Amino acid sequence: MTSDAGLLPVRRFDQAIRLTEQFAAALADRRHPLFIQQSLLSMVRQRIYGVLADYEDQNDHDAIRSAPVFKLIADRLPDGPDLASQPTLSRFENAVSIQDLRRLRDVMVDLFIQSFDEPPRRITLDVDPFDDPPYGQHQLTMFHGHYDQYQDMPIIFTCAENDMALLVGLRHGTCEVALGVDDALRYLIGRLRAVWPDVQVQVRSDSRRGVPKMYDVCRELRLSYTFGIGVNPRLRALSDDLEKQALDAYRQIGNVQWMFMMVDYQARIWSGPRPVVVKVEANAQRLNRRAVVTSRPGCRLLPPRSTTNTRCAA
Repeated sequence: MTSDAGLLPVRRFDQAIRLTEQFAAALADRRHPLFIQQSLLSMVRQRIYGVLADYEDQNDHDAIRSAPVFKLIADRLPDGPDLASQPTLSRFENAVSIQDLRRLRDVMVDLFIQSFDEPPRRITLDVDPFDDPPYGQHQLTMFHGHYDQYQDMPIIFTCAENDMALLVGLRHGTCEVALGVDDALRYLIGRLRAVWPDVQVQVRSDSRRGVPKMYDVCRELRLSYTFGIGVNPRLRALSDDLEKQALDAYRQIGNVQWMFMMVDYQARIWSGPRPVVVKVEANAQRLNRRAVVTSRPGCRLLPPRSTTNTRCAA
């Protein structure tokens, strides 16, 4: 009897895409062959499937290393030898080098490319950091005042067309929000255009990545982009009339109202003006005003009620 039998169909899927097999092949085994009892592949599967089953703590493996389901996942019979212990798994994870991580990065992109039956015309990459409070203490964990916690600040690139992750990066808990995103984009676009020379790539992220460095790297790589931007007092003043229109329309019609305006806007630290689209939503709960800076040409094709097109600098 086991509560982890749901891992078995996941193992079948793993066999089809060869994720853990390629993962293990990317790692260099520097152990002395005379003292090896656990293969890299079995430890990779033990650790990955442990996380999937919510056994994130390596101490859990002192018990589940003998569980029949986990032995089956690692291609062992239920009455076969136990899997790796917690100390063995710790040594395994600490032995991973920077070169190993770069090969693992290639594996993730290879799997993403293989997920398409034919070359896509366009893809949308979403760039998202997230606060990750760690269990215990380790390097890169720092206290972040906004989140009021000790944390890491990983970043992940996902594709909107198929929800796959292309790249994940671990960053320290108080890093600058766009740290490493430019280099990661250069790597990803180089890999993707090597197999899909004509693919159009759109990059999206929230306002914390919307900094001049990101606009510049998108222009360098010929990417279209949409980044959130905070509604500062200047943008708020420019869109006050639009907010009033949305509120009046909601009061008259009773349905949720969305209204848009496009502004050729230049912040002080920008090299020139860029299109900024402001959206105002009026509903029963509140008025909601958001803005994005974008290079997509369609931003100038506004909805019928959105007639405002203003040039400004702030």
